[in-house]
Amino acid sequence: MQVLSGVHSGGLTISGGQETVTVGGYKYVVFTSSGTLTVSGLGNVDVISAGGGGGGGGNIGGGGGAGELDILTSCSLTTNVTITIGAAGIGNVLIVGATSGGTTTFGAFTSSLGGGFGVGASGNAGNGGSGGGSGFGGGTAGTASGSNTFAGGTGTNSPPSYAGAGGGGATAVGANGSGSTGGNGGQGYSLATIDANLTAANFPTTLTGMTVISSGGGGGALLNTGGSSTRGTGGTGAGSGGNNNATTILNTASSATSYGSGGGGGGWDGSTPGNQTGGNGFAGVVIVRQTL
Repeated sequence: MQVLSGVHSGGLTISGGQETVTVGGYKYVVFTSSGTLTVSGLGNVDVISAGGGGGGGGNIGGGGGAGELDILTSCSLTTNVTITIGAAGIGNVLIVGATSGGTTTFGAFTSSLGGGFGVGASGNAGNGGSGGGSGFGGGTAGTASGSNTFAGGTGTNSPPSYAGAGGGGATAVGANGSGSTGGNGGQGYSLATIDANLTAANFPTTLTGMTVISSGGGGGALLNTGGSSTRGTGGTGAGSGGNNNATTILNTASSATSYGSGGGGGGWDGSTPGNQTGGNGFAGVVIVRQTL
């Protein structure tokens, strides 16, 4: 992981976004929705950009993959920059498949791909930034492309146990489903690892609870004899998978809670179809830093 280091940018003024903070000798402008970075003068900035996280698959599905995480240093600005924030991928709902996360762009400087969607049963998971996990029937794991991205895992079908796989994260692949356990999602990166100033205390509007910028979701798990079963957990900030056995619904899939993270894969319950729903991913983000 590249860690940001400051380069003086005197004469430059930047504004826009959803929160502007000056701390530790830097000015930060954070975008959680699409907009324009307004630029006056000339100078350099550092940029963190993450694509949206993928949605989790249903029906003992795999977790969604994390959005690509790009870290740019010394971007030379001379004019306004258009920013597009990648949308969150949507988890599988009944017969409607999950979707991949959207691509985040910072002008012509970078495009951060969204995470691939997780998939249920024996379908093929989505490719993307980090790949989505496949479901209990095996299928194909999603592949990864770009900076700080990893592939998803592969689900397993070994009666009486069926397990979905984890989606890939920014630092690790998604784990395969195995035995009576859903695959865990790959871990993401802590914002404070990239820049020690990026804490909830310093950014109360946009970073509260956002300890991880990008991570995969966990897979769903089923053990159909009524024995024990364990859901796949998401990397911190990502959703975890659904979990049930023959007699008791233990958990439904959860959605991601931090930028660029993937949703958990849905479990299975024939009497309550809603329990098969995958978790949603989380939208991307752009953080622009100017050295004062």
